[in-house]
Amino acid sequence: MFSGTMFKYKGDRKMYGKRKLTMVKKVVALALAVFACMIAMPFDMAVQASEPKVMVVDYKIVQKEIIAGQTFDLEITIKNTGSRYVDNLKISVASDTGDIVPAEGAGNGFMDELPNGQENTFTFKLKAADGLEEKSYKLTVTNEYDDIWGNPHSATDVIYLPVKLAQRASITDLYVEDDAVLGDSVEVIGSINNMGAGILYNVRARIESKNLGENDTFIGNIEAGKSGSIDILTNAVSTTGSSGEISTVVVTYEDKEGNETELTGKFSIVVESPVYDNVEKIKDNTKDSNSKAVYGICAAAVVLALIVISVVRRRKRKKAILDEF
Repeated sequence: MFSGTMFKYKGDRKMYGKRKLTMVKKVVALALAVFACMIAMPFDMAVQASEPKVMVVDYKIVQKEIIAGQTFDLEITIKNTGSRYVDNLKISVASDTGDIVPAEGAGNGFMDELPNGQENTFTFKLKAADGLEEKSYKLTVTNEYDDIWGNPHSATDVIYLPVKLAQRASITDLYVEDDAVLGDSVEVIGSINNMGAGILYNVRARIESKNLGENDTFIGNIEAGKSGSIDILTNAVSTTGSSGEISTVVVTYEDKEGNETELTGKFSIVVESPVYDNVEKIKDNTKDSNSKAVYGICAAAVVLALIVISVVRRRKRKKAILDEF
């Protein structure tokens, strides 16, 4: 009986020892896991804090403006804003809708290394597609690079590029109907034609001439493919030679931003002096008529005087003869 009890006691001690050892192992494993986490967390935070970040800090259109259907140069400046240098940098530009596409190459740029805090400028030759509307279009800029541990990173920026439509105009059929006389009213007529893809805004026309008085007219907006009328009323202020003189019509128009463009057209005009010669002839004829009238009156007076004298003399002779008898 004693021996059986002893056996049972010894078995309980073995089971208790095994359980205690298992508990210790669990506590040690948990402690090690906590310690590992405590060590790993600062390291991970440090890695995140030093993670490089390359971003677009500036961009410029070299030609100042983008015209639909034409090529342009785009300068993009990127900066490594992180605390570590980056390797194997690749920059790409792309339009999701294909409105702006590379005119040369694939729209990529490469750089072996970009130190922290440093900038670099890439130039891309691009083209705005034909038939675009006059508005701003989105261009995506993607930077791909490796950190110092060889881990890949990527950063994306979006820029907006304003696209304009080409403006082109001409002046045609510019003339005056007839030769003018000094002081006459003169009507200058012509057409301004919109030959481009964009609207001509706030179209005006004015006269520049040494023979005609300055005047202008407001035509308004002219849609693509349409024409506007030039009709300016002015006065002849100076005479020209018999072959006429060249005068100028200046037309101005604006784009959507109010930038003004000027073009000129030429026309010839003859301005004559008033016909004073006929007036002088009338005056001369009047003088001749007056002189003739005076001479006629004088002649009549002389004749009348002679007649009177003759009559008086006859009467005197007749009286003298009667007195003799």
